[in-house]
Amino acid sequence: MKAKILFVSLLVSLTIFTKGFAQHTYADWSKHIVGHENSSFNNILFDGEAIIANGFWTLEADFDSIELPNHIGSNGLIVKKDLEGNTIWHSTMTGDGWNQFFDFTIDSEKNIIAAGWSTSIEYIEINGVLVHEPDMEWTTGGVAAKFSGEDGSLIWFKVINPEDDYYSLIFNKIAVDADDNIYISGYANNGFEIDGIEFPYTQEGWGGITFLAKFDPDGLIVWGEQFHFVEEGDAGWSFSRSIEVVNDDIYFAFQYSKPVNVGDDVLPYEGEGYYDWIGLVNLSTQDGQVLKTNAYGSSSEQNIASLTFDNDGNILVAGFFTSGSDFGIDGVSPMSYGTEDGYVAKLNNELELIWLKSMGSEFSSRCFNLSVSNDNRIFVGGGFDSYTPLYFEGHKLIDGESPTNSLAMFQVVLDEDGAFEKAFALHGEDIYSIVEYKDAVVFDNDIVMAVGASLDNVGFVEDSLFYSDHWAGFLIKWDLSKEYYKIFFDVKDEDGNSLDNAVVTLEGTANPFNKHSFYQIDQGVYGYSVTLEGYVAIEGEAEVIDQDILVPVTMTSTNTSVSNFHTFSISLFPNPASSGFSITSEVEVEHIIISDATGRSVHQQPVGAKSTQIDIQELPSGLYLVRITTKNGIATKKLQIVK
Repeated sequence: MKAKILFVSLLVSLTIFTKGFAQHTYADWSKHIVGHENSSFNNILFDGEAIIANGFWTLEADFDSIELPNHIGSNGLIVKKDLEGNTIWHSTMTGDGWNQFFDFTIDSEKNIIAAGWSTSIEYIEINGVLVHEPDMEWTTGGVAAKFSGEDGSLIWFKVINPEDDYYSLIFNKIAVDADDNIYISGYANNGFEIDGIEFPYTQEGWGGITFLAKFDPDGLIVWGEQFHFVEEGDAGWSFSRSIEVVNDDIYFAFQYSKPVNVGDDVLPYEGEGYYDWIGLVNLSTQDGQVLKTNAYGSSSEQNIASLTFDNDGNILVAGFFTSGSDFGIDGVSPMSYGTEDGYVAKLNNELELIWLKSMGSEFSSRCFNLSVSNDNRIFVGGGFDSYTPLYFEGHKLIDGESPTNSLAMFQVVLDEDGAFEKAFALHGEDIYSIVEYKDAVVFDNDIVMAVGASLDNVGFVEDSLFYSDHWAGFLIKWDLSKEYYKIFFDVKDEDGNSLDNAVVTLEGTANPFNKHSFYQIDQGVYGYSVTLEGYVAIEGEAEVIDQDILVPVTMTSTNTSVSNFHTFSISLFPNPASSGFSITSEVEVEHIIISDATGRSVHQQPVGAKSTQIDIQELPSGLYLVRITTKNGIATKKLQIVK
């Protein structure tokens, strides 16, 4: 049940190896909404000089010395801060119902345009000033507002209501183009109109229809578009998830529960209507004409949580899918791990898949947000049950962490091709702790400003716990500049053939997906072993200094046709040794080979006697294998050299 609470509201966490792997990365500083009821920060933006965060509080609260007034229900908060966390200004939307901005954006003049909803019956105020007196009962209306980026003062405010009382119309996603035109998407279960443009509800029964509208910089509508379901079957549900504008193109993501008409296309749906499919749509900014579409999903549950663009104009999407389902994009299916797994994918501007990656734990994991750095790396924010390890493309990133049911936030960093670079986690301290990761802005040197909400005890800052018995919004500065590395093992037999089935164990942890590589490695010396039935086991050490390393391993086949070794004994002493050692045997020793930890032969010597002395003065300290060939068979001994 707790996992469902986590993922209905969206949340996060990460884990790593026993030795040398980061378990918890503290924030430099954290700011929290402190009150008696729920609060959260939903989004964060950077205007080139300062950060702006959007969130809400319920009843009365305080945020970083700002007294937030007491109003019934929830209230919208937009706050602008410098990069050290000092408040520049804040703005509020209050009323006698539930009032929130779901999303916001910044225009070319650094003004803020926000979109959301209100259930207020008597009044809506902006910065304490009455801006709207509702005339409908128990109705949810879409709200949009434009604020000055200089001081947070209101420029204009707009409310759009459904045609009838007791219905809902919600604005939940917003974007601007280079000319500061505004694009707002949302969904409604009733018809409505905006400045004379009609948006009919075309279904019989209770459902929801997604819409998209273009407004000029003053908030006047230019055009509107809806995505109507096919007539067959029960009423369907759909809602917008993300919107981005690039040049003359709109890229729009939404979820839907039955086949839906988008332009001349009918987006497909498989299943019984219990789970949402994902639709991707490219439209013209000029008139809303649909240019291209794509859709993906499965007969199980999945979502899309974020859509953004990289610096080359490619599309990035992220969300979750049901593990082991038939989920895929353009015929490509991701790797599964637990019950729910996160995915991230890159598509070109034709909506064609470039690559698809997955990450997951032994239970539930989801991706929630995407950010792109100036050097085009991809920062994926998400959440998982931190008592289980997190994997990326089959590689273990973060170990399970006590307490046994904490839900934590993670940040996975990928290069532009989707290759893993590093990962970080921030988890709770108790079994009921949750860290919900909503959004982030990435700066140079991998400094991240992140927002979300937390529950119970969470150690955001080292040596300090923040506690709340309800959801409490947070804003943190998170330094993720630390570098991590990878160790790759190239395992072959004596003839140079790859041994893909060999099991490589690093510091006691084996990779269960048969990949001879380990990610998220800190600087240090790591012990490893390589085993495979029919071959002599190899042990050794690998040192990581300041780059990824490749460890070549040559495995030697055991000779199963020789006599039983229990019929004679072989002794090797002293062990450990420094300058030399001796070998004695009940039968004649023909030949010896000494191999280092990688399987490379470093010394060979014919013997022809039952005892011999071996000079090892030129060999460095480390773990070695001594292969002793006798007339009765072959024996292998471990040798530790200590200088």
